[in-house]
Amino acid sequence: MLEPRLSSSSRTAAPSRKGPGPAALVFGSLGVVFGDIGTSPIYALREAVQTAHSTAQFVVMGVLSMILWAVLIVVVLKYACFVMRADNEGEGGIVALTALVRTGFQRAGRHAPPALLLAGLVGAAMFYGDSMITPAISVLSAVEGLKEISPAFGPAVLPIALVILVALFLFQSRGTAAVGRAFGPVMALWFVSLAAVGVYHIVRYPAILAAASPLWALRLAATQPGLAFGVLAAVILALTGAEALYADIGHFGKRPIRLAFFCVVLPAIVLGYFGQAATILADPQGASQPFFRSVPHWALIPAVGIAMLATIIASQAVISGAFSMTSQAIELGFLPRMRTIETSRERRGQVYVPAVNAGLLVAVVFLVLFFRSSEKLTSAYGLAVGLTMLTTSLQMLAVCRHVWGWSRLATALACVPLLAVDGMLLAANVPKIPTGGWFPVSVGALLFVTMSTWHRGRQLEARHARGGLPVDAFLRDLCGAADGPARVPGTAVYPGNAPGMTPAALKSNVRHNHVLHDTVIVFANVSESAPQANEKTRIETRDLGGGCWEVIAHHGFVERPNLPNLLESLQGRLGPWRFEPKLTTFYLPRDEVLRSPAAHDVSAWRARLFAFMSFHSASSAEYYGLQPEHVVELGVQVAL
Repeated sequence: MLEPRLSSSSRTAAPSRKGPGPAALVFGSLGVVFGDIGTSPIYALREAVQTAHSTAQFVVMGVLSMILWAVLIVVVLKYACFVMRADNEGEGGIVALTALVRTGFQRAGRHAPPALLLAGLVGAAMFYGDSMITPAISVLSAVEGLKEISPAFGPAVLPIALVILVALFLFQSRGTAAVGRAFGPVMALWFVSLAAVGVYHIVRYPAILAAASPLWALRLAATQPGLAFGVLAAVILALTGAEALYADIGHFGKRPIRLAFFCVVLPAIVLGYFGQAATILADPQGASQPFFRSVPHWALIPAVGIAMLATIIASQAVISGAFSMTSQAIELGFLPRMRTIETSRERRGQVYVPAVNAGLLVAVVFLVLFFRSSEKLTSAYGLAVGLTMLTTSLQMLAVCRHVWGWSRLATALACVPLLAVDGMLLAANVPKIPTGGWFPVSVGALLFVTMSTWHRGRQLEARHARGGLPVDAFLRDLCGAADGPARVPGTAVYPGNAPGMTPAALKSNVRHNHVLHDTVIVFANVSESAPQANEKTRIETRDLGGGCWEVIAHHGFVERPNLPNLLESLQGRLGPWRFEPKLTTFYLPRDEVLRSPAAHDVSAWRARLFAFMSFHSASSAEYYGLQPEHVVELGVQVAL
């Protein structure tokens, strides 16, 4: 039948198998959800203090207070307490949020405003930019710790970082099941170490605790507004990975993620930042690398090793997130079909997308070789994070009004302050466009054009299909004609995406071969805006007469249709027909997109881009889980 693409702790386990318990989910979330935000202490405070160009107590305390309250407002209030409520039937992430918004408008009998859909596409595009920058900056920042052990390691930093990153991407095709079991213990050790070092320095310099008051941040903003605004561009680095709390709901559930965050992650990173600030105040020279300078000299080597492992885990998590988001975007019609491989038989949801993996690898290697240090990469990082967070807040406006039914006043009180904070963080990073911010902007713009073009092209294709000939009328005229096609043994299956309409492959086969099989199944594949389709309404069948049937199959955006399994499940529902694979042929269309001279719905260059993507998309046979020997592809021209 329909196979889930992404795992969900509450729904994908087989009834006879007991799923992981709450403790296992909490422990597992440490290794998957919090790698990015958990490793940001390696570079966030360093960049904020260096941006301020001062290690004076007033400045360091103000910067620390800004980081603390940014974490509390954005990560705690916005994501952990607010955005995580907006799960799409147990799934999260910017694509799932966009689908939820669309569902809310559909239930009200309206179409979602294009601006909201475009905002979701911007967020998705920027997430890919984040997926490129996170591995580069995380691994580089950890490997740079080798220079604290000995300056002689300086020339080896780039080669070692590149070897680690290339190996990481080459490993993706093997899946993450084996390594995933080690993620939790490593990240638990990381957070314990981070907290322990922080407590050690806080005990030595307890006055640093005064920075917990927001007055330090307000004083810095009041006395030196220009400096404080510039520091915001670095403060956002402490928030990287906040989106993962929401994006990984489907894998672990809300409660385990919140428990892990509030009980382990939040205390550890806060203590880590306070300990680093105390180190700077005690020794201003430590501002160049406050994370590694805060570690006792005897523990420096293991600290660098643990940091490397933690950043590799952070990179793995964001890469896996890119794969998952790609599979969701494909099902929702935002990206063309790509080859997608399930990498685990035991745990569904672990997918590998070779094209995405190759693209990320090329981008990450370019970033490392071009910027050559984590300090320079921070200019590119903040803008990607800021845009992603802003689009999430914009989508939450629509969720509050059109999904939850809140009043305008309640929606404004909840969302406007968050939009203001996101706007300030993003605005502070705009001046960094010339020094690195151009990269995520360029990547985001390219991917936005790609996704919006594909989505628009698919809409026009669907409209063209709906404007065709109804399948019941086509078959009635065909079978009733005196010179109708010859009937041949076997079963022919014709997949399509427009229920009730005649698939182009069916018309093409009858026109050219003048035959009709004894059993004809017109299959309509309908993708829903929910993660999983309702089991009661998942499959619809309609007898078209003369041995012809229409089957409409609904699937969610975390599922993929498997036609052989679907046909097997229809035994007894299509009269006496039984599914016999050797006697079944699947007729698939191979679309050739042409530019219609009279078309005004899409520009010529976008029509050519859509045609290029359509030509190079993965085959429908692989998408539907079909064996090549059972498939016949027929060329079909589609005019845009």
